[in-house]
Amino acid sequence: MYLNLTHQTAHDRWWVCLWLVLLVPLATWAMPVMALTPTVFYYQGAEDESDGRNAYVKAVLQLALEKTEDEYGPFTMLEAGGYLNKARLLRELQQGHFNNLFVRASVTNEMLANFAVVEFPLARGMAGYRVAFIRAEGAELQRFCQLDKSALQQLSIVQGIGWLDSQILQANGFKVQQVSHYQNMFSMLRAKRADLFFRAINEIDIEQQQVAHDYGMLQVEPCLALYYPLPRFFITDKNNTKNAERVYRGLVRAYADGSFIRLWQHYFDASIKRLQQRRIIPLNNPFIDQLDPQYQRYNVNIELPQSSAK
Repeated sequence: MYLNLTHQTAHDRWWVCLWLVLLVPLATWAMPVMALTPTVFYYQGAEDESDGRNAYVKAVLQLALEKTEDEYGPFTMLEAGGYLNKARLLRELQQGHFNNLFVRASVTNEMLANFAVVEFPLARGMAGYRVAFIRAEGAELQRFCQLDKSALQQLSIVQGIGWLDSQILQANGFKVQQVSHYQNMFSMLRAKRADLFFRAINEIDIEQQQVAHDYGMLQVEPCLALYYPLPRFFITDKNNTKNAERVYRGLVRAYADGSFIRLWQHYFDASIKRLQQRRIIPLNNPFIDQLDPQYQRYNVNIELPQSSAK
């Protein structure tokens, strides 16, 4: 509103001044209210009602946002993309159907070109260690213990459509059946339509509780683990660079002050102990040769038994 005081009467000027006295404090009071409007961050939902794999992802995103709240302002978090498999979720994200959604993904060269990528390894390298569910009980649990890489390549492995693991295993000469729904992979094992279902070593403890209840004879194979470099980063829409930078800064700050390590240990310490008892079979990941290796400085260093690539 434009006010011309030149030709106003003294009475009119008095009323104008009164309005200014009243309006200026109101405007000043309203400004902090606008500044406190939280930014809504969306995180990846579960693929089905029994899927508990995303608890850590949600917790680490919240930690990163808390570490940057003074600089970037308040936030709130909401679940998005529930009951979508990873392949469809990534398509929806790339097409701009989600606003400010952050998804944990096993990064590839293609993702570096198509998304804004937060180059901080959320699992600190542990996601690359893979152990398998098998259909067995009693003495049958030991039947894979003496198998080498070439013998495993003759067996049938079930994995998810759109999972980078499927492509890595195929690139290393394994026979892979790709399935769209998470629960169907366990069903295929139980029905003897596949021999192995490899999982990240930090995920298998959570899943084993559900599997023991729902799928009877399915067990965790006790002797072997595959390993391939599998950095898992947050990714978001390619144009969402400001919020991606916020998440990266928050993760680095949390790592520096130790809070990220404490959260990581809560979810991963048991996985490291499980690895100590296994023979590691190393594989290659040919899909990350364009990734800057600087992310590896955040990876954990652990001493493992002698590996076998036979």
